[in-house]
Amino acid sequence: MSKVSNMRLCALMVSLLMIQGCAFISLDLSSFIQFQPFEERILKSGSDDKILVVEILGPITTTAVRDFIPRQGTLERLDGIIEKAKKDKNIKGLILKIDSPGGSVTASDLVFSQIKEFKEAQKIPVVACVTGQGTSGAYMVALSADRIVALPSAVVGNVGVLLPSISLEGLMDKLGIRNQTLTSGKFKDTGNPLRDMTTEDKAILEGIVKEFQQDFLTKVKEQRPVTAEDLTIIEDGRVMTATSGMKVHLIDQVGYYEDALKTMESLSKTGSPTVVVYRRRGENEGGFYSWP
Repeated sequence: MSKVSNMRLCALMVSLLMIQGCAFISLDLSSFIQFQPFEERILKSGSDDKILVVEILGPITTTAVRDFIPRQGTLERLDGIIEKAKKDKNIKGLILKIDSPGGSVTASDLVFSQIKEFKEAQKIPVVACVTGQGTSGAYMVALSADRIVALPSAVVGNVGVLLPSISLEGLMDKLGIRNQTLTSGKFKDTGNPLRDMTTEDKAILEGIVKEFQQDFLTKVKEQRPVTAEDLTIIEDGRVMTATSGMKVHLIDQVGYYEDALKTMESLSKTGSPTVVVYRRRGENEGGFYSWP
């Protein structure tokens, strides 16, 4: 770019700043930034056999909100990791490092299904290691594993579905505001916060919540050795410590990363494997417990 062009660009930027009272300019800088490719980071050196640590961290989403900081949703990031992992025949197992409060029903189910599909296609074992939170949708993801280990300070469970709802009708009445929403059908605005729910509205939404909860509980029964007594405790949606979760068979062991690795070595029939994690260039290197 020539010197004259640079001067013109600077002048334009100054002009835009000076007219900020006249117009608001929104720039999505993330669209100009390309995600760096995943790199293999070694957490523990060993034999040619590899164990891949897959990180499920923070709220579980399909895609991230676009803003000034380039990010990816849980599923988007997992897609890239799995595509890379498929090309490495030395990967003999996955350790899911989970520290998440859960997320949407759709995102959690998709991540659960993606991991199970990869596990079955590659014929490798999966061990989940809950380092902090492994609740709600994050626990659903943990159900894709053959064994679940949780740190003594971790919390698990919270099996169920939450559908938040509020009503502003009482406040609107006090302010003299009327709801004039037009709908194409009787139940089109079910859940509308501008009015109180009717009995029929509540029944419809409760039906949806219960259907999703039953799907979650079915996964628990299919993947975990739970008893009828266990289910009476699990199905009320409570959050549990690792110790309490183990008593109702939500997890297999209270332990640490090293315990999860020992379990993986046994399941994968590997001796002193190399443990790796995929992170992007520029992301934190750290160890097993670090976040990117």
